[in-house]
Amino acid sequence: MKICILSTSYPRSKNDYWVPFMHSWARELAKTEDVIVVASAGPGAKDYEVRDNLKIYRFSYFYPKRLQKLTYSGGMRESFKHEFLPKIQVPFFMLSFLIKSLKIARKCDVINAHWTLSGLAAIPLKIFYRKPIVLTEHGGSIRGLPKWLNKFVFKRMNMITSAHNDVIKSIKGMGITNVADIKNFLDEDKFLKKHDIKSIKKNLNIKNEHIITFIGRFEELKDPLTFVESIPYVIDEIENVKFIMIGEGHLKNDIQNKIKTLNIQKHIIMPGPTSNVDDYLAISDIFIACSATENCFSTTILEAMLSKVPCIVTKAGDTDKFFIHKQDAYLVEKRNPKLLGFAIADLLKNKKLRKKLSINGLKFLDRYEFRNKIIIKKLMDVFKEVTKTESFK
Repeated sequence: MKICILSTSYPRSKNDYWVPFMHSWARELAKTEDVIVVASAGPGAKDYEVRDNLKIYRFSYFYPKRLQKLTYSGGMRESFKHEFLPKIQVPFFMLSFLIKSLKIARKCDVINAHWTLSGLAAIPLKIFYRKPIVLTEHGGSIRGLPKWLNKFVFKRMNMITSAHNDVIKSIKGMGITNVADIKNFLDEDKFLKKHDIKSIKKNLNIKNEHIITFIGRFEELKDPLTFVESIPYVIDEIENVKFIMIGEGHLKNDIQNKIKTLNIQKHIIMPGPTSNVDDYLAISDIFIACSATENCFSTTILEAMLSKVPCIVTKAGDTDKFFIHKQDAYLVEKRNPKLLGFAIADLLKNKKLRKKLSINGLKFLDRYEFRNKIIIKKLMDVFKEVTKTESFK
């Protein structure tokens, strides 16, 4: 089957930190199917490349290219919030996306669009080429786009998939019924491989300290400031602790200023955005997910579980409906640095509980079918079904 993936953004290189799960998604499909990707251009990205048996085509939408601000800068929602230029680039973006898609996707059997704007760009392909569309919604469109636009696009899709229960509920709340619960692929080879722990720690000048890790965009959605503000509560109780913050975003200056205000510089390592998050998880004692709005089935949580790292997760979205406290993860109230700090200290003191959570994390992945061999079968069943639809015979 020839599958065309449309995505507003895609990793710009093999080692890019931006939406790496998109390449995992495409690569898994490409193991058995003919897959091409159409995505927006970005700094350092080639207009065309072949990577892991994938053909990747990118479109530019504004000139000079250095002024393209709509993607790869914290996400569209954050770009709109902090800058004016992205707002006027939307029509150019959509027109360029449509033109490139019309050129590339003509011979495909099915379109797999990721996020609402990709689905919007795919609608003409359904009209002109009679191509079925499967939209995969990761949640950003639900939070960042008007409800009427989401509903307009969703109603015109042959099928919608999502890994997130709260997203599925929101879509069904619009009266859309053709929604399937299909999880995101994880890079199992990357996170399950054996890592050189000594070498990684040596490069970071880490000796015998406990390692607490945060991975996520430095945006309000991920609430990195709560993580920073929790640190004094931890170091008041526990000695020899290092905190790693991996990410980039509009809150970077606020984070750095808060670190200086709290005088905790010597306790924090900030390597910046990086693709080798598996190395940092391999040396971590605890992983922190402190978003105030989304945590349930977040990719970084799942990657931490795959790496056998016990997780502390804030009760955001439907998290406490799926995660059992001190069974799957250590749950804590959101936007509360003091409680988060106490939770970190408590878990650091309890080696037995950490071991239990690291073992149960893998069981959690199995329980909710976060295994690639299960995901690929369910996804291909959806693709095969929509291509059999009467109007596309």
